[in-house]
Amino acid sequence: MKTKNIPVGIASIFLVAAAGLPQTALADKVVKMDLQFAGAFISNSLPSPLIHVQAKGKPGKAVIRGYGGDPAGDTVEAPVFECLGSPGVFVRIMAAEDPLLFTFKDLSLLFADGTGEICVDLTSPTGNTVFRFDIMFTGGRGDFEGATGTAVITGEAQSVSANGTFLAETGTIVGTIIMPDDD
Repeated sequence: MKTKNIPVGIASIFLVAAAGLPQTALADKVVKMDLQFAGAFISNSLPSPLIHVQAKGKPGKAVIRGYGGDPAGDTVEAPVFECLGSPGVFVRIMAAEDPLLFTFKDLSLLFADGTGEICVDLTSPTGNTVFRFDIMFTGGRGDFEGATGTAVITGEAQSVSANGTFLAETGTIVGTIIMPDDD
């Protein structure tokens, strides 16, 4: 009886090890994104909005730039009395495009695009703004070649120029980056 149990025991060990391999491979392909950012947003003075922020957190320090969204595709509503769940008097901008480039410390690049909602508070003397964007990762270079996945950007901005075209912004980006299997 002992000789029959040894092969069954060895086969069980291989089966358990093999069952764990796909789970390990899958876990290696998922990268959590949990970034905080701060920087500048420029609007209405260039053909397209310009974003330049510094970010820290997971998956690492990055500079994020955005430019080239098509403002002609955006819709603007005013006045609206609720925006992103908050009551008030707002101008609501539904952004049709938000192309972003993440440059990480090791010079790896991550590409993203998405849509979002921007709410400018008309009762605020500084033009306080809140925003939310749903983005999709669309590839990259270096560590992020072939990346996909999604994230949500939330934040707020405040005008630092008299005409409201130059804003300081802060916020978070939370989501998941899915890396292609190297095999």
